[in-house]
Amino acid sequence: MLEKSVQTLALASGPHSASEIAADGLTAEPVEWLGNLQQAAVPATLLAASRPAANPADLHDWRNPQKTAFAGASEPRILGTGELSALMIGQERLIADLRNQVVVLSREKEVLISLLREKSESLRKDPLTGVYNRLAYEDQLQSEYQRWKRFRNPLTFLIWDIDHFKGINDQHGHAAGDEVLRGVAQELASRIRSTDFVARYGGEEFVMLLPGADRTAAFNVADKLRRNIAEATFSHHGVTIPVTISCGLAAFETGDSTESVFERADKALYQAKQAGRNCCWMVA
Repeated sequence: MLEKSVQTLALASGPHSASEIAADGLTAEPVEWLGNLQQAAVPATLLAASRPAANPADLHDWRNPQKTAFAGASEPRILGTGELSALMIGQERLIADLRNQVVVLSREKEVLISLLREKSESLRKDPLTGVYNRLAYEDQLQSEYQRWKRFRNPLTFLIWDIDHFKGINDQHGHAAGDEVLRGVAQELASRIRSTDFVARYGGEEFVMLLPGADRTAAFNVADKLRRNIAEATFSHHGVTIPVTISCGLAAFETGDSTESVFERADKALYQAKQAGRNCCWMVA
């Protein structure tokens, strides 16, 4: 093949007659091969006619492939003044609506918190007398006890018992007994400090905590409360009911637990009953 190519090149650049080819020592076979090649060749004019003419803009785009790749993408549209104004108004309305919703939710939250507090407080109150119940007392006792252990400030525990309460129920009825319980509870609660605590322990018994009051101060407070109740007027359906109350006290001391203090106060109350009732008693 290489030999034929060389011979073909020689024919194209050299003599073209048969005698000249023979004189140069070339055979007639390459001439025949060249003729076959010329018959198979496609005329240049036909190739030019079958191919569209090159566009100068396409040539320019070929040199800039990035521009060509995004030629079909839409250009961003600039909003007009009216459209921008409408968009801003819509956003402001949305922000205002969200703020209103936040305000409404905040108010609902406050209402729910208030209801929960009221419900929780009602669960800690005695429904008959309105003072705290035994559950609240247990919580308050532990809280005051832990505070006493940490700071060692004076703390005194009191237990009260209405004298002859069973006789009041038997003679005047249970409705009268309820009136007496409410009256005694209000007398105790209304004459102590806001830092003090009183609760109905059960039946006709009440308990009290006096933080910051030592033995002497607590005894003076208790004896004044006792006198006020003895001097108060209790009545039911126009009938006066004489009421007195007894009290036992115990101050927290080193090594005490809530149980040991309660036990001493209960013993003191028993001593007050044995001493004739309508008195306050404190054991050493």
